Amino acid sequence: MEEVELVIIGAGPTGLFATFCAGLRAIKSVTLESLSTYGGQMMELYPNKIIYDVQGIPKILSKDLAQKMYEQAQLFNNPIVFDSNVSDIIQNDDKTFDIEVANEPKYHTKTVLICAGVGNFTPNKLNVDGEDAYIGKGVFYTIKVPSDFKSKNVVIVGGGDSAFDYALQIEPFAKNIIIAQHNGILKAAENSVITAKSKPNIKVMLNTEIKKVYGDGKKVTGARMIDTLSKQETDLAIDGIIVAIGHKASPDTFKSIKLETINRYIKVDTSYKTGVDGIYAAGDIANIANEPKFALLAAGGAEAYIAINNIRKYLSPDSSLFGGHSTSLNL
Repeated sequence: MEEVELVIIGAGPTGLFATFCAGLRAIKSVTLESLSTYGGQMMELYPNKIIYDVQGIPKILSKDLAQKMYEQAQLFNNPIVFDSNVSDIIQNDDKTFDIEVANEPKYHTKTVLICAGVGNFTPNKLNVDGEDAYIGKGVFYTIKVPSDFKSKNVVIVGGGDSAFDYALQIEPFAKNIIIAQHNGILKAAENSVITAKSKPNIKVMLNTEIKKVYGDGKKVTGARMIDTLSKQETDLAIDGIIVAIGHKASPDTFKSIKLETINRYIKVDTSYKTGVDGIYAAGDIANIANEPKFALLAAGGAEAYIAINNIRKYLSPDSSLFGGHSTSLNL
């Protein structure tokens, strides 16, 4: 097994910044990512969404920000290994850990930092006839390339930020877009709703659900819509359905380590240490008991910074908790 001081689980935004911070503190780390690329949800769920709430960057595409985070994470040459699903964390008698990847022991480490985002997440489905048969053939749960919807008639299911974000992303390309919300409540940001309603090719339909998905065997050709108040049903000719009704999420669990959780979060203290000495967690997957959780990129970065400095102190008790300012470095 390869010997390291720290294994970081996850190469989403928090894990990438943790990798950078580990380099700042001269910690020999390896970052393991189950997906085939970096960025986590940023790349998997909303690569073409514009992000506005990162310090010093007025606005930037999610995929471009992920690329910059990846470049920053590589400054100290601590490796980031993709397609590496951590299947177990085994604690040894000397309080070190063996990390299994795909059920095979791969790394021996003194500390672990879990930055696994929301853990295992799967999209919520409509659970209607025809949905499963056309997944990837007109039924989608995220958007990777907005131009794929050029000249198409699309129904987007949902009334939250994701539904309206997707509508505005594909609006320059799609022929017609219907945002169908099952009740009369829209939860998206007010500006997104106003902007969407101002577009001539976007229509918002409240109290509307999809009851059935139709197709020709190769692609979606239509959907049966139902008014949830009148119960009237209408068949609509469409080319695609984007389901934006959230995701099921749960913390990653490991066979050999019992980590205390709060709802879907791994419970941590103010140093972002779990109940197991040497194991820390930060980002969307972690939360301090009785504290509000802010699932923001900036907040995740701060948590990673705090965790890494405490890991440095754990590895070397005589070291300073604060690692100094990066402006003093010559990289």
